[in-house]
Amino acid sequence: MPGVLEVKRLAAIVAATLAVGALAGCKDDTPTSNAQEQGQAQTETAFRQQSAAVPYPAAQLTDSLERRNLRERLLRQNKPNSIGYVYLLGMNGSYVGYYAIKGKVSSTQSQMTTTDLVQGCGSGNSYSCAVTVPAPGDDGSYGANEPGIFFFTTEGVLVTTSMDYIVSDAPLPVSAPKLNATKG
Repeated sequence: MPGVLEVKRLAAIVAATLAVGALAGCKDDTPTSNAQEQGQAQTETAFRQQSAAVPYPAAQLTDSLERRNLRERLLRQNKPNSIGYVYLLGMNGSYVGYYAIKGKVSSTQSQMTTTDLVQGCGSGNSYSCAVTVPAPGDDGSYGANEPGIFFFTTEGVLVTTSMDYIVSDAPLPVSAPKLNATKG
């Protein structure tokens, strides 16, 4: 019975073969080659040569510090009662002040529903001819939200900003006034 690695390799080979076949079917039949095609061919040739000279060390990569960092960040940020600190930076890079926050910083562009809808076209709304259209946001309107981030202070106040910021899970040794407001 093949191991997981062999199955993954076989799947990758099959996927690559299908992709090459699909791309071959899309080839432009014009007799002249344009600069984009020439540049792409040169890039692909150089990559093949460089990959052969310095192969990817798959067998030697048994751990990933990047994945460990991502895991630790996810675990830390997924604690609803964790306390953090958001330091806002002014245009010149100086500290404007900081907030003690509960939970994590979130993007104003995040939403809980899908951002795109797939709709069939033609008679009978067939998905053989599908079109992707923007979906309304969580608030029922279309279009992007205001840029920036939001978070909740330890007092329960919602703060939204588009200022540059630093987030830490411990107070930083900098001179900055605490900006937390009391919810009233």
